[in-house]
Amino acid sequence: MKLNKYRLSYLRRINRSESGFAMPLSLGLGLVMIIVTASTIARSQSDRTTTNFQKETNRALSISEAGAIRVQSFLDRHKLLANKNLDRWVDTINSLPEPQANCDLIDVSIARQQSQVFKNHSWIDLDNNDPNKGRYKIIDYRYQAGIGTLTIAGAIDAYNTEQHTSTSILKLAIPIESETAKIPPPGLWANTFKLSSKQQIHGQIRAVTCPQISNHNSDGVDGIDATNIAQIDRQPTGKIIADPFTSIPVFKAAPHTAEPIPAITKSIKFPLRANDLPDENGEYNYLVNIDNPNSNHSIKLKDIDNIFLNIPADRKVNLYLRGNIDLAGSQTVNVNLLHPNLRIYGSDRTTNLIVKDNASITAFIHAPFAEAKNMKSTEGSLSRGMTGSLWVKSWDSSTHMGSISIVQAGSWEDFGVDAAEQPPQVNPISYWARVEGE
Repeated sequence: MKLNKYRLSYLRRINRSESGFAMPLSLGLGLVMIIVTASTIARSQSDRTTTNFQKETNRALSISEAGAIRVQSFLDRHKLLANKNLDRWVDTINSLPEPQANCDLIDVSIARQQSQVFKNHSWIDLDNNDPNKGRYKIIDYRYQAGIGTLTIAGAIDAYNTEQHTSTSILKLAIPIESETAKIPPPGLWANTFKLSSKQQIHGQIRAVTCPQISNHNSDGVDGIDATNIAQIDRQPTGKIIADPFTSIPVFKAAPHTAEPIPAITKSIKFPLRANDLPDENGEYNYLVNIDNPNSNHSIKLKDIDNIFLNIPADRKVNLYLRGNIDLAGSQTVNVNLLHPNLRIYGSDRTTNLIVKDNASITAFIHAPFAEAKNMKSTEGSLSRGMTGSLWVKSWDSSTHMGSISIVQAGSWEDFGVDAAEQPPQVNPISYWARVEGE
């Protein structure tokens, strides 16, 4: 009995000891569980935040890409802008006069508005009806060596507020292929035009500013339209290019070695004298004086005359004029029709040009100060008129039923001037790189 008492007391002491140990253990295990649970909840929240941030970043990236596609589409519609820096877009387009409707290569009203938004770095909603779909803006566009570099940002807003939760900036390269080598020089190039519907150009017509282009003039007199481009087998022989960025080349001054000669008023054969020598390019250069101060003509060929400007096919002759041009009644023979070997360069005093009646000349005529008025022909035959290219300040053949036929012939090299810039070809975006920051 005594032993049982001792044992019972011992067991009681043990139970009290174990009871004192179990309580801290239970508290410790509970604390650990609380910490693990809190950590799991915090990690879950962090993962959710990271996931949301990544999702927003990806959305902003997608918005940047969508904006880039829209800009590329804009450039493809307005190819003349693709090989110019953004600042030049705006400066040139904003300087154009208001009546710019129906321009062949630039819709000026759209281009002006869009370019200004681009230059001001304004945000553009991806969807005008739903701002929550994000927005983009053009940071810059630069062109160099056949590549247009577009820097564009995309952003999304959080909870319909103005604060951007995520912004992604992309820098993309758009290959721009030059078309200059592929497009021949224009058959007719002028600042302003008045062409009757019967005026036919076999080749390219080039205008300096867009108001000259009209695709809807039913009478064929107001500016230019597609009826002025001649067709062969129902296919146009050229196109109309309106380029406000590229002006007619400035007049070409006579070299100091050019031989002075009197005004051309009668038949003449070149080289003019047996001892005339060509320059280092094998070309004969003549500085043509005026007939008299009143008429100020360097070339004056009367209607009733049958005057020949005779040039052997294997020679090239450059005439630098001090005065005006009247090609009425002239005939040219023995010239190279594929590569015109007669170049007529007007000066700043060459302010008037006449081609009419049975005149027939194969040449390149470059007279950027000349007004070509009263252009007319009683025949309108391809065997009469102009073969080569004719570049003047203005051209008016609207008042006569007949027309002066102009057939483009020759290359930029044939004309002795640098090739003018042509509308480029916009190619697909070649690569993109994400830029950190804004």
